[in-house]
Amino acid sequence: MSPVWSRVLAATWVLVAVAHGFVSVASRRTGKPLWWVDNAGFADSATPAIGAAIVFALMLFGFVIALRRSRNAAQWSAVVAILLVASALVDLSTAPGAAYAAGAASVAGLFASIAALAGRTQQN
Repeated sequence: MSPVWSRVLAATWVLVAVAHGFVSVASRRTGKPLWWVDNAGFADSATPAIGAAIVFALMLFGFVIALRRSRNAAQWSAVVAILLVASALVDLSTAPGAAYAAGAASVAGLFASIAALAGRTQQN
């Protein structure tokens, strides 16, 4: 992947993470939290904290792999985006508004991953 596309993809994952942060706070405030956000602010159980760690670790992985310009960075980034879309689909019945927003941010990550394939170099 070219340096420019690597930076574009990494910046996209930063923006996706910021969007997920806003969506998580908004979903908690409206009383319809995402599966990985506890309505009581992570006070009741460890499950939401573990879920949030997994969701944000996925985005961190997408960011790091994009910056490292590994051979399959775009493909791994697409896998991360698909997992995040699946996470958003889980919440469609309980928190549809937040699920749509999280899903849209994840789809943006998927589109950026596909677009990054245009930046493949001969070494990759």
